[in-house]
Amino acid sequence: MKYGVQLFGNKMSQPNAYTVISAQNDHECTTVRAHPRNETFHIVDYADEDARERVADLPVGSVVRMELSRAGRRSNVWCAESVRTAETDGGKRQ
Repeated sequence: MKYGVQLFGNKMSQPNAYTVISAQNDHECTTVRAHPRNETFHIVDYADEDARERVADLPVGSVVRMELSRAGRRSNVWCAESVRTAETDGGKRQ
């Protein structure tokens, strides 16, 4: 088990909760921290345009439920397969 999460193929076995710690940048990369493990994941790819837009709209501090899959062979880059907002803290996009 890598990163304390169970992978099924290249996908995590179920959606997990993450806090946005860095809003989507010009290269469409967003950084999130997993609950409750505090592991960091770099989201660099998206299953579709809807997933990309949902992540792009999230301010820092938002909590989301996402299903992630590996994005290529690099160690800590991920694809957002599904995205559901759980809550936001009303933070501002950075």
